[in-house]
Amino acid sequence: MMLVDTELKPSPIHGIGVFLKEPVRAGQLVWRYDSRVDRVYTDDEIATLPAHMQRFLRTYSTFHEPTGLWVLCGDNGRHFNHADDPSTVSEGISFGVDRAARDLAPGEELTSDYKTICDHVRRNGAGF
Repeated sequence: MMLVDTELKPSPIHGIGVFLKEPVRAGQLVWRYDSRVDRVYTDDEIATLPAHMQRFLRTYSTFHEPTGLWVLCGDNGRHFNHADDPSTVSEGISFGVDRAARDLAPGEELTSDYKTICDHVRRNGAGF
């Protein structure tokens, strides 16, 4: 669940991105898993869905290897783009938190290093 006010806009990185609507201090929480907003899926559940929904979930979810679950952010958090020098630091894959890596101004795009948020990307790469 996003813990700061954001909006979705076209991203210079890729497609749609998440952009801050408020200033954020270095170390401040920006996202935390919250089952009231975020949803988890097993591979078996995803396999029962139409092909286009399977692609959607595997694109916008992160894979948590220890539990075998795919975690879909139920809000703007699913649109974080990848950056090698991200604006957030992830503490824990899928069920952890994301903090601002530095002071961030309104209008800045929130980014993550996908290798730190998804076991599948860490193991297999992402092709970006």
